[in-house]
Amino acid sequence: MELWGGKVVGGRGRAGEVAGRAVLFVPLEGIWELHDLSWDRPDGECEDSHWDDKQKTLDVTEDWEIDWVEPSQLRTFISEHFGDLNADDVAGRSA
Repeated sequence: MELWGGKVVGGRGRAGEVAGRAVLFVPLEGIWELHDLSWDRPDGECEDSHWDDKQKTLDVTEDWEIDWVEPSQLRTFISEHFGDLNADDVAGRSA
């Protein structure tokens, strides 16, 4: 089973390393790329990382207590919090 249906997901972290941060998971070839930055300062520095292990990705995100954005709001979320990314391009990606 593919994580999150193989689609881009994002939201607000409430715990752990991403508490108070906007997070965006993007499926790339064989990995999940994570972008995260301050929820209140979308112009701040974005932290990027990635995992190729699906179970580790699930374990980490469970501890972060992420409030996920509804799929219909994903493009708006990306535009508001990750302005350096093309929301239409990123939101349309699938694994």
